[in-house]
Amino acid sequence: MSLPALSKLLLLPGGDHPHHQSDLSSLNTDMTGAVNDSEILTLFLNKSAARSGETLRRYEREILRFSAWLYQDMGATYKEVRLKHLQMYLHHLQNLPDRWLKKGILPGQPERILFKAPIKPGKSTDQIIDVLSSFFSFLEKNRYTPGNPAVSLVRSGEKLARGTSIVRFFHEEEWQHLLNCLELHRQSERISESESARTRYIIMLGYGLGLRESELTGHSCNDIHPDIEGGYFLSILGKGRKRRQLPLNNKLIEEIKAFRQRFHYEGLLGDDFPLAPRTRKIQGKIGGLSSRGLRFWWQSFMDFCASQSNGMAVSNSLRASRFKAMPFHALRHTALTHLARQMDIEDLAIFAGHDSINTTSQYYHTEARRLKQMTETHFL
Repeated sequence: MSLPALSKLLLLPGGDHPHHQSDLSSLNTDMTGAVNDSEILTLFLNKSAARSGETLRRYEREILRFSAWLYQDMGATYKEVRLKHLQMYLHHLQNLPDRWLKKGILPGQPERILFKAPIKPGKSTDQIIDVLSSFFSFLEKNRYTPGNPAVSLVRSGEKLARGTSIVRFFHEEEWQHLLNCLELHRQSERISESESARTRYIIMLGYGLGLRESELTGHSCNDIHPDIEGGYFLSILGKGRKRRQLPLNNKLIEEIKAFRQRFHYEGLLGDDFPLAPRTRKIQGKIGGLSSRGLRFWWQSFMDFCASQSNGMAVSNSLRASRFKAMPFHALRHTALTHLARQMDIEDLAIFAGHDSINTTSQYYHTEARRLKQMTETHFL
């Protein structure tokens, strides 16, 4: 969906409606030149698009939901929003009326359903608060609104509190099971040889380079470059529009070349062959997966891993539930956990693209199994 189309979808009022016209005095101080909510929303989403496609998608979704509620239930504009409105919106998210769970909410897309279920308090709510805070911070910074009403919203603290979050990664036995499943995937009569090869290729790149979803789907072999020592590196534009260079070891280079040859691509670089390819060609070219498509593909492979009943000490039901709940980001967490055993924290922070080593420090942990063994005889 284009950015202007989003404004039309919401039927955001333009400047011709007397209730929603910008105050003429505000035009003297507004730094954006936006004269109504439709224009300021487009400017904000243009700014979000510069960060990453995944950021744009998330911001679009949350601001779309919020704006629909604001105009339909409150009859208010962005300039009129106060803390009480945002508190009411959070209560609305957690106690959704039936009509908000059905089609017909959006005039521009009568078949679209904005909410599938109420939002649970905790991390999910905190993420929505973060989006609203970023949005109103943008409005305040550019003097479209006199302040940021979201700054006083109370978060649960799950993201900010140290030691309370759980980094989801594959423990050693689970990781070995995943590797075994790659071989079982290749041998399965129900799965094509090309799909099993693609699965190995994507997982090999995601794990080998510790990539985020948006980094894997947003880059191609055009981003591979030779270094001054005769090797190669992948230039990544990552979170926060920060650039980092990831070296490709010989095994990664061999795997990339071998997979490209399946589609009659020679060498390693110099074309737009995707790091996360689709199964079919588009107009004769290999297209790349979107972040959403990558998640669907990953969930399919996790379901396959969950369906394999042998090879692990834990119960089948526990193992299956663990794999089905694992997000793609767990692959990055696993890669960084393994690299933490052989890299200094400063080097790992550079490799991972972290601003602070406080973020990187979460990967320098002791395995739960080792803790259990070391405390087995610790009692009165």
